Amino acid sequence: MRPQNAPAPAKDDKKADDLADNSTVRVDVKRLDDLMNQVGELVLERNRMMQLNTDFQGDSGDSSFGEEFAKLSKRISFVTSELQMQVLKMRMIPVEKVFKKFPRIVRNLARDLGKEVDLTVLGEETELDRSVVDEIGDPLIHLIRNAMDHGLETPDERVAAGKPRKGTLILSA
Repeated sequence: MRPQNAPAPAKDDKKADDLADNSTVRVDVKRLDDLMNQVGELVLERNRMMQLNTDFQGDSGDSSFGEEFAKLSKRISFVTSELQMQVLKMRMIPVEKVFKKFPRIVRNLARDLGKEVDLTVLGEETELDRSVVDEIGDPLIHLIRNAMDHGLETPDERVAAGKPRKGTLILSA
């Protein structure tokens, strides 16, 4: 039996919380690419319309039609630019997706190479196009390996050179 003052447990509370907290939607990348292609077409048509407006203004002076056409051209230009920016932003994701695997990689490399290193990661919130984030992982691993192989001395070499025993590797976006 539950106490009289306690609220009845709601079966759908977790489901409602999950729905309320869900601020993202999964979208197939192909759909985003298709949308971006359509925005590209819209940008081309906007540019053609703006050129027509310029040509029209040069030919006919200040008719009310020309003024309205100019206003419409400017508005369509603004809306098209905003749409283009929003679609581009939809493809952006934080580089954290790639960066989060590097502490383990650095730890394992340090062990294998007999070196001591602190990894400092900066700019994880920096956003890049998803395709770039998907492709930069392996090149960054290569750079990290080279930095640790050739740019970081062993602890004994560091101490002999008057440096701290442990080196620092900074990964910054």
